[in-house]
Amino acid sequence: MEEQDLRSCREDGPFRGEICPVCGDEGRGLMHPDEIEGVSRILAGMLRHFPENYGVRMDAHGWVKIYSIVPAIRTQKRRYGWITPFHIIALAKTDHRQRYEVNERDEIRATYGHTIPVDLSDLPDDNIPETVYYQTTPEEYEFIMETGISPSDKTYVHLSSTYRKAFVSGLFHVDNPLILDVDTQKYIDSGGRILKASHEVYLTKEIAPEFLKKSEIEEIELTSDEKSDIKRVKIKREERSRERQDLA
Repeated sequence: MEEQDLRSCREDGPFRGEICPVCGDEGRGLMHPDEIEGVSRILAGMLRHFPENYGVRMDAHGWVKIYSIVPAIRTQKRRYGWITPFHIIALAKTDHRQRYEVNERDEIRATYGHTIPVDLSDLPDDNIPETVYYQTTPEEYEFIMETGISPSDKTYVHLSSTYRKAFVSGLFHVDNPLILDVDTQKYIDSGGRILKASHEVYLTKEIAPEFLKKSEIEEIELTSDEKSDIKRVKIKREERSRERQDLA
């Protein structure tokens, strides 16, 4: 999805695009796409992976005071010296992937993607679809059907709302993702719990093999934006791999 400017309407609040989708007003500019990407990367690192690197305090449920984020960003990235709490809140509330959540105490957290221990048990667990999806590989399939799914590099198992979402997410890591159905009703009836992190992402702790089966294969046609994003991520991964080899 092509990034758009982040703007704010005096009447209807922040939005992405050229005009307010509610009233049609141009509003005032807050961030350009490159600034959105830069600040989002900082937030991801701070809220998902290493808050200690930024000197911010995170509670057990992943919440961080927004007022502490602003000076942390300004200190580490001087080119964002203009940023305010309003910029952070506007970015979070308009994020189309719903990666962030803001509460009434002026705190923010990432709703998924953590590699540090975080208790997200307070996320909603109602209205879960009958089937959600998990991306793996043909090579890992037999092992999963013997042992089930548990988190690898993340705190929770991440599940997708649709086959397409799982398949596209898998392409960021491998060329031939294999998609599994997760029978959520059977899993929940057995005592399992699935949390809704966004409109596309669901979380759980682990899933036994009896709740899994291969999905029926669907033909997926990628958009130009998806192709570009996948190519960009793979190039960066290869660059990081070469850098590590050079340092070894």
